[in-house]
Amino acid sequence: MSGGASPPRPVALVLLCCACLVLASCPAPVEEPSATVTDPFEGLGGAEPLDALTRRFGRVRTRLRERGYGDEIGRGRLFALEGDGVALPIDLAVDRCTTFVALGGGGLRDLLMSVYDGDGNEVAVDAVEGEGALVHVCPQPTDDSMQPAPHHLVVRSAQGAGAVVVGGLSSPANAGEGFDGLFDGILAPRVPFQDVEEKLAVSRTLLRARGLLPVADPLIDSVAEGEGLRVSILLEAGSCYVAIGRAGEGVRDADLILLDAAGAEVARDLESNAEPSLSHCPERSGRHTFEVRSFEGAGALGLMVLGGPPAEADPGSPTDGPAPEAEATAPQDAAVDDPVAALEQASAVLQGRDYDPPVVIVRDGYIAPGEVRNHDVPVEPGCVVVLGAAGRPDTDLDLYLSERGAAVDRDTGVQPTARVRACPTERTVLRVSVKSYGRRGSFALAVLRAPEGIRDVRELRMEEAGASQRARGYNEISAFEATLEEGEMLERQLSARPGTCFAIAAAGDVSVEDLDVFLRDREGHLVASESGPDPFGAVGLCVEDGAEVLNLQVVMYRGGGAVAVRRFEGPP
Repeated sequence: MSGGASPPRPVALVLLCCACLVLASCPAPVEEPSATVTDPFEGLGGAEPLDALTRRFGRVRTRLRERGYGDEIGRGRLFALEGDGVALPIDLAVDRCTTFVALGGGGLRDLLMSVYDGDGNEVAVDAVEGEGALVHVCPQPTDDSMQPAPHHLVVRSAQGAGAVVVGGLSSPANAGEGFDGLFDGILAPRVPFQDVEEKLAVSRTLLRARGLLPVADPLIDSVAEGEGLRVSILLEAGSCYVAIGRAGEGVRDADLILLDAAGAEVARDLESNAEPSLSHCPERSGRHTFEVRSFEGAGALGLMVLGGPPAEADPGSPTDGPAPEAEATAPQDAAVDDPVAALEQASAVLQGRDYDPPVVIVRDGYIAPGEVRNHDVPVEPGCVVVLGAAGRPDTDLDLYLSERGAAVDRDTGVQPTARVRACPTERTVLRVSVKSYGRRGSFALAVLRAPEGIRDVRELRMEEAGASQRARGYNEISAFEATLEEGEMLERQLSARPGTCFAIAAAGDVSVEDLDVFLRDREGHLVASESGPDPFGAVGLCVEDGAEVLNLQVVMYRGGGAVAVRRFEGPP
């Protein structure tokens, strides 16, 4: 039987039994015990590697077991091209029910699955929308024989191509609680792309003002957790490129990487947010691959690449641009929002984590694209955060912090807000340099004192790294410290209990400039990572089936010094 031939798809799950078929003749009754059904997917190999697709499939399998659909009879992995698939001969126990479930990954968007009996009649057909598929069949004996009945399982892709994990579970007749909601939160939802298009448009306007122009049409599509979009583009030496990823509702964390023609990673943004961006200025011309991937959540995801002169793609340093003069007055025709309102909104997040209320030091600063404004901020001993907010959402605001001419911290993310940190040991004056890209407009600055108990920059950075874990109800269960030089890596083996979620947060002291955190499984496959440009980071993972042994890697990418590592644990 060819996997390419299948009748139109019905709108509901169809369950038929072999006893309902009109047969021309029946063999003589034979008294035999029920036979054991062998693994129908043995020829496909296992479901490894332990990647995002396998983990998502594991969540479906766990739900089926919890609903009473019994023992696993096997699972395997195949690859399906659009319009193509595979037909697998299977022998089904006639005294039990069998549930087949499949999940597609990569670019596969619509998966179909059917079961045919030995006479070629379709007895069950999948009705799950999207890259998931499920059929449930309960064949009955046509005579007194209890021998397994020959059937065929057909799995094929109706849209897109990608890997497919397929498995079967056996359960007693009349067992189970139904299949409603089985794939909730696992399949990529069918969502409109308007919100992602609007976010990309805002970023495109911002970057156009910096002299950058799109080099290819934006990519937008629905993705499941662990899936992504990629595009291959010829990059020219002497130019610089910026890639922007934007996510819709449902995608809580997206990562962006750039690979050169040899497949080596040359740039990345793996920070814990849904708006990654990166820039790259190749030394040699060649085809590169940009990939944005959903690390957490499912929904709409977009990718856009722009290029231009190196000076426009580089965010620069606080000494670039014209020398700052007295604060300029905004032109009457400049349509600017209230920067103080934007500042209050951003500071509310920090106040919710026990930071002191903001002390506003600039309320209505005005800045044009490419300009630099310097402000001296006297501070008392202790840890503080300097927060900046632009009055317009289409402005990119960068902050640079220095003390007595020495750089202390910087925030050059493509966002209308930015924050930098310091922990002076005596009363001093910090210089805050503000730089803007995009639309001319206003900005505001404020200083917030850190919560009590935070005594140095490393603890201040750790507070930021662990903030999202505490907000989820996680508790700190262990901690350790190490000292690393640039390029060094700390490795430690971790064990994780089934049915729990955990997170690892790492932060360096003031001499640490860039710290990366990775989690790998027993085979060395990367299962979680945080390799953004910050001197702190956090990774998390939920364990569903069986205990896992993982390898933690903390890498000193740039700088060197003392590093604190903490482990958090919480409910799924």
